[in-house]
Amino acid sequence: MKKILYILASVALLAACNSDFLDKKPLNKLSEEAVFNSDALAEAFMNAIYTVLPDPFTEGNVGCISDEGFFRYGGTSTRYIADGSMTPSTIIPQDDGGPAHNTRTTYLNIWNRAYEYIYRLNYFLRYVEEKGSSMTDAGKKRLTGEGYFLRAWAYTNLIERYGGVVLVDKPFDDLGADFVEERANFDDCVTFINSDLDKAYALLPDKSATVLGRVHKDCVLALRCRLTLIVASPLFNDPNFPTGGITRGTYSTQKFTDAYNAAKAICDRADVDGAYSLDPALDGYWEDINSPEIIWGKFFVQSSNQPHKAQLFYALMNFGGGGWESFNPTQAMWLDYEMKNGKKIFEEGSGYDPLHPFKGRDPRFDANVVYPTKIYKWTDKDGGMNETELNLYWVYENAQLSDFDNGKPELVTSKKSKDLIDLTNTGGSGLLKWYLPDKYISESMIGNVVWPWFRMGEMYLNAAEAAYYCHNEDKCREYLNKIRARAGMPEITDTGTDLWDRVVNERRIELAYEAFRYFDTRRLKIATMWENVPFAGTRTLVITKDKTFNATSSKSDTIYRCVQPAPLVNKNRNYYWANTEERDGYIAKNNGNDVCFIVNYKWLGKTYTVDYGEAILTISPTQKWFPDAGYSIRPKSGELTCTNTPGVEDPANYPNYLMPIPQPEIDKTQKRIMQNPGYTK
Repeated sequence: MKKILYILASVALLAACNSDFLDKKPLNKLSEEAVFNSDALAEAFMNAIYTVLPDPFTEGNVGCISDEGFFRYGGTSTRYIADGSMTPSTIIPQDDGGPAHNTRTTYLNIWNRAYEYIYRLNYFLRYVEEKGSSMTDAGKKRLTGEGYFLRAWAYTNLIERYGGVVLVDKPFDDLGADFVEERANFDDCVTFINSDLDKAYALLPDKSATVLGRVHKDCVLALRCRLTLIVASPLFNDPNFPTGGITRGTYSTQKFTDAYNAAKAICDRADVDGAYSLDPALDGYWEDINSPEIIWGKFFVQSSNQPHKAQLFYALMNFGGGGWESFNPTQAMWLDYEMKNGKKIFEEGSGYDPLHPFKGRDPRFDANVVYPTKIYKWTDKDGGMNETELNLYWVYENAQLSDFDNGKPELVTSKKSKDLIDLTNTGGSGLLKWYLPDKYISESMIGNVVWPWFRMGEMYLNAAEAAYYCHNEDKCREYLNKIRARAGMPEITDTGTDLWDRVVNERRIELAYEAFRYFDTRRLKIATMWENVPFAGTRTLVITKDKTFNATSSKSDTIYRCVQPAPLVNKNRNYYWANTEERDGYIAKNNGNDVCFIVNYKWLGKTYTVDYGEAILTISPTQKWFPDAGYSIRPKSGELTCTNTPGVEDPANYPNYLMPIPQPEIDKTQKRIMQNPGYTK
C-alpha cells in the first residue's frame, strides 16, 4: 500500500502557537540532540510544521468573503470581512482577546501562526545543518529542503495577504540584541522567497522518490509559478504607481516574463515530460488521491471530529440539521457560469430559459453546485447509496401559477413548506464541489480524502494569465482551451481585452470555491466593483395543483426568482416579499442599508444589465461592501458597473486590498511594524 503523509500536529514536539509572533521560546523539552540526531524524530518535527498554513477546507471558507459564497452564521468569521468591517482589531481571535471566531475561521489572518512556524523552521534549519551529525545524509538533505520550501510557502502566503513583511531567517539567539522587527520592501521579500526556493529545489527529491503528501521538486516549480504571478499582478506591479516600497514592488515588465517562464516550467512537466495531466473527470482531483492532476495535496483520514468541514455539506444531508450549512453559492457566482455554447445567459443566442435557469449550463455548474430540485446521491451510515432531491424551496398547495404572477399576498399565509431550513436566510443552494457521494457524512464527520494545494488546472490558468501579460495571445488561448476542453466547453478565439475577460472568468469558474477568488479580485484590482455585487440567493417556488409535493411532477409548476438578464423583469415590481425588502426604483433596503440590485456587466466589449431584484437579498443581516469603491458609504447610485479591467486607484489610500496587521503586533513594536494603508486602530 502506498505510504501517505497525513499531516497531524505533533504535540510532543511543537507547542501551541502564541499570539506574540516573535516570542523567543524553545522547543518543548525533547532534547535537541535527540531530535536533530535522529531521522525519525527530525521528520516528526517537520511533519508538524507542514500545518504552517491550515487548509481552507473549513466552515468559514475563504469563498464566503468573496463574491462566490455566503455563510449565514459567519458573523465573526466571514461577514465582518465581506461587509467592510475588517480592522486591525476585528481580525484578532477570541483566544487572543479579540472578537474573531476561533474555529469558524477563514485563515486570512495568518500573521501570528506563520511567524510561530517560521521561528521553528529557522531553529530546525540551523540545528539540522550544523548539529545533525547522526542523521543520514539523505535524511538531512531531504528535510533541509522541506524546511526551505515550507519557509518559502509561509512567506508567499504572508506577502499575498500583507505586502512586505518582517524577514527573519535565523533563530532569535543568532539575531543579536540589535535585531529590530521592521517590514521589508515587497521586492526584497520576493528575493528572499526565491532564494529559499532555489535551495529547496537543489535539495528535494523528485516526485517519484517522495511519499505522497511530502513536498518534492515539482512543488517548488508550482509555488514559484504562483508566487511570480502574484508579483506580476496589477496590485503589486502597477504601471500607474511604479515606485516600489513595502506594499508593492517596483514596476517592471520583466516580472511578466518571470511569471510566464515559471508557469511554463511546471506546465512543461505535464506537456513535455508527461508527469501530470488534467484529470479527465471534473471531480477527479478531489475524489482520487492518485489523480494525475494533483501536484501536492493535503490528505485526510476520515474522522469523527471534523464538524467545521462537515458543515460545508449540511444542505445535502438528511439528518435534519440542514439549517447549519455554511456555504451557499451566490447568484453572482451563478451568473458567470456560461451556457454550454460558451455564451453567458445575458448574451444574444445563449439559449437561456428563465423557466429552467439551471438547464444547459457549463458542466462545471452541475459538478460544483447543488441547486433546488437537483437529484443527488448520498450514502447513509450503513453504507447504502440513496438519491434525494434538494428541497431548498417553498411549496404552495392548491395554487395556480397565475396567483403568484399576480402578486397575491395571501400566498404568504398559505405557504406549505417542506424545506428543512428558514429559506429567507439562505442562498437556496449548496456546495457540491468537494462532496463525495460515496462517503457517509454526519454532523461531525466527512470522508474527504484530499485538498489539492497545487493542481495542473491552476498552473495552466497561471500560464494563460502570464502569457497575456507578455502579449503572447496564442499561448494564452492554448492554455485556456486546455481547461475548457476538459470541461467540454467550446474553444475561445477572442483577442485583446476580450481575451482578458476570458482569462479572469475562466479562473473564476475553474478555481471556484478553492480560496482563489478573494485574492484574485484584489491582486487584479477588480474588487472595487465585483465585491459590491450584493449577497443574493435564489427563490424557488413549487406551486402544486394538488397535494403532491414534488417539484418535478406534472401537477406542479416550478418557478425561479434568481438573477436575470434585464429587462426580462420589471424594475418597479412589488411582489409579495415587499414586506421584507423595501424597494425604491433600483435600490433595495437591507436593514436600512442601500443595496444595488441592478448591475451592469462589461463583458467582451459590451455592457449588459442584469437584475438581482427578485433574488433573495436578505440572506445576510449586513450586505457586502468593499470600502475601496470610491463611495463614502455603501453605493447609493442604484447601479454598479462590473468590469474585469484593473482599476487605477491607489491601494495606498484604501483598506481591504491588503489585510490589516493585527493591532497587538503594531503596539508591542511601538509602531516599528508599519500598518497597512487605510486601517486605523
